[in-house]
Amino acid sequence: MRDYYRNKLNKHLSCAGDEEFIQLLWATHILQTENPGPARKFFLPETIPNGAMSAKMPSEHSIHKWEIETLANELMTVPKAKPKKNGPTRTLRWDHFGAARDCVNWLRKLENVEYRVQKKREDIFVEMGRIAARQFDWQRGFVNIPQFFRNAFVYGQGPCAAQFEKAHGITLNRFSQIGFMLFVSLTNFPIVRNDKSWMKMAVDWEEVERVLALIAMPFPKAAALARDRRRKTIHTADKPSILRQAPCLRFGENGERIRAPLPELILERVTSGVFYDVVGGGGPIRDDYGRRFEDYCARYLAETLPGFEWEREFSYRKKPNNLDTPDMLCKQSDRISVAFECKATRMSQEAMFGLNPIEARGYQDITKAIFQLWRFFSHCRRGYTGKIANDDAVGVVLTLDNWLVLADTLRKQVLVDAEKMAAEKDAGISETDRKPIVFVAVPELERMLSKSTEVTFLQALKSSNTEKYRGWRLDGVHDDLVAGTAHPNRDYPFADELGKLLPWWDELGEERSDRGGR
Repeated sequence: MRDYYRNKLNKHLSCAGDEEFIQLLWATHILQTENPGPARKFFLPETIPNGAMSAKMPSEHSIHKWEIETLANELMTVPKAKPKKNGPTRTLRWDHFGAARDCVNWLRKLENVEYRVQKKREDIFVEMGRIAARQFDWQRGFVNIPQFFRNAFVYGQGPCAAQFEKAHGITLNRFSQIGFMLFVSLTNFPIVRNDKSWMKMAVDWEEVERVLALIAMPFPKAAALARDRRRKTIHTADKPSILRQAPCLRFGENGERIRAPLPELILERVTSGVFYDVVGGGGPIRDDYGRRFEDYCARYLAETLPGFEWEREFSYRKKPNNLDTPDMLCKQSDRISVAFECKATRMSQEAMFGLNPIEARGYQDITKAIFQLWRFFSHCRRGYTGKIANDDAVGVVLTLDNWLVLADTLRKQVLVDAEKMAAEKDAGISETDRKPIVFVAVPELERMLSKSTEVTFLQALKSSNTEKYRGWRLDGVHDDLVAGTAHPNRDYPFADELGKLLPWWDELGEERSDRGGR
């Protein structure tokens, strides 16, 4: 049955022109946004069903962004149909909404049968974690000020910014600015050309080429890379996406036609994707962005929850060693209610979609963070730190990515591994010291802090380990707890500071003001 649906999907893709199909995917995506106008002219009007424009789940016409991403990658791996000797060769229509819908329907049937045949025997909670990794970022979106500020704060200053400019010959400010320009252009038009038209926007084409060297690939090169990387993974939904490395694809003899089936991925690439440009800079670079991530989280928490006492990491003595506390301590009446350990490690493909993700790089860091929190609570009880932790204190592992969201089996495993580490490294850690641990990605924290109080913040943390909320994202726990009650509605606290990190942002605001806000 799997082969049947695979062949059906491949038959459609093998009849598609590469550039034409990328345009079909672009138009399908844009048609379902809040501004569908730019896409309408690229479909025959009679092929667009009622309700397809700006369609959202659970509409029958909704085509998910992660499905469009998968289809773009599948296109790169499927050989083209051989021309028929007698009669016309079948060609997939690029101006027909039904063509996109048919491809998506075959993709869904293929993914469903792959689950039933091959994945049903696996742990359901491991698969839930894979689904979360594939879908949640798309559901949250990449077009928001926190995405720009957070990543510019972490990667766009000091040694990281210097490393980026030295390696690529362009500043991070200019990189993100041109990336944003490409995003805007490719949201309104299916194609952009790197020609003299950029001069009207005070951008030199050489600068655009430097950016495109990082975020774009000629389609044949992208297809070769997709065939190599995706052949090693069995399940279609779990295969790596070339668009995360190169959201723009270049067509034409000289790559003069630039397309992006999902323009939002350009923003992801020029914000959080900068991690992959700087991570190879060595230990000092990793230490730098790790400290800046801690600084960002500490500022955000103190800004939005001023009713708590906040204390940063300090050293204490436990003979014969000096040890560090967790990265942030949240106190009430000089007693610790919450201890935070920050981990700036990004999730690898194996960590998100691997057959045995717990063995992937990064989970060891999560395990170590749990041990460090338990050890600190134990040392508080044993009098080494000079601090007192409340009996109902909570430990938080705060991450950049969505580690362990819906992945209850992996959550249990890292806790078991942390218990083994505790037994090996500090036999004095008791069961009482092993406080509940909450795993939180920073975007979840941002969403929750936009509407929480000190009381509801603690309530959400303490409730998240109950049976009712196990596996929920923290912001979802908080939303459920405060439903139907009055709560704050805070704006992002650092919006006015974005121009200090990315000067082009303020320049863009000035241009809009000069044009009367249009």
